[in-house]
Amino acid sequence: MRKRQIDTLKIFNHNVQEVVENEEYLVNFNCGGREIAINIHLGQAFPNEKPKLIVSPILRHHWVNPSTGEIEKAPGILNYTIHSDLGRIVQAVGREFEKHPPMVVNETPSTPQHQHHGHRHHLPRNGNERASEARNIVSPQTHEQQDEFGLQNLTMEELVRLDTDEDVREEFIEKLPFVQQQNEEMEQLMNRIESLALDNVARREALEERKRKLEALALEFKQLGQHWDTTSQRYQRKAEDFSPQHIKELLQIAVSTADGKSDDEAQRFLCGDSDVASFLQNFIETRKLYTMRKAKEERLVQQLNALERAAF
Repeated sequence: MRKRQIDTLKIFNHNVQEVVENEEYLVNFNCGGREIAINIHLGQAFPNEKPKLIVSPILRHHWVNPSTGEIEKAPGILNYTIHSDLGRIVQAVGREFEKHPPMVVNETPSTPQHQHHGHRHHLPRNGNERASEARNIVSPQTHEQQDEFGLQNLTMEELVRLDTDEDVREEFIEKLPFVQQQNEEMEQLMNRIESLALDNVARREALEERKRKLEALALEFKQLGQHWDTTSQRYQRKAEDFSPQHIKELLQIAVSTADGKSDDEAQRFLCGDSDVASFLQNFIETRKLYTMRKAKEERLVQQLNALERAAF
């Protein structure tokens, strides 16, 4: 994950220089005609902990600590999570400095002569002077931030309305360039989400149809499996019934049964239970059956022995 974060730094930013491998990197930006550098320090626990960004020279900006130059209040730093992209964070900081170039901390803006030593002459003031003073009281931030919000261009009356009228304040905020940019990005994102949602809905019907076909095939497969199991069991029983060894056993039983019947006929004749004609007819018939079955048995035994010798 650390390597992936460093890769995003090189993807989203130009002029990335490696100071210490996997630990420190340098990115240069153009800020109002002046080149500035942002040092990116990655601690041992990065990306589980946020990176440290230090700008050089130190800029007068509400994101930057005026003593150390560390960029502490950039949205990407304040809202940093393990899923943030290091490259996008640095890119957003660079774009902010490029679009709204702040002054260097050791530089001072030109001021009127009567304010140089902290003295303020009590001269008659017109409406514009009062508005300028009111802007300094309402927004005690840097001149760069005032330019960013456009407060210097407002009159005292407009500032008062902005402070007291919520509707005017909301309308003013909506017209700020960076708010409009965020709204446009949000609208683009919403359009993309809506497009994806519509695409998903369009694909749902096809997905449901394929799901139904899959369920039908699964049911057919189950039925065929059950049919195969039943047929396989029947085949196994038939194979056992018609196996040579089973036929041999059945023939042996049939031979024994025919032999027993002929003995029974002889026994009845000896006991006087049948006459000569009946005895001869029944005895000859049972012995004939016995002889035929015995011959079949012996022939089958010979064939099985031959197959066994042939290693079948």
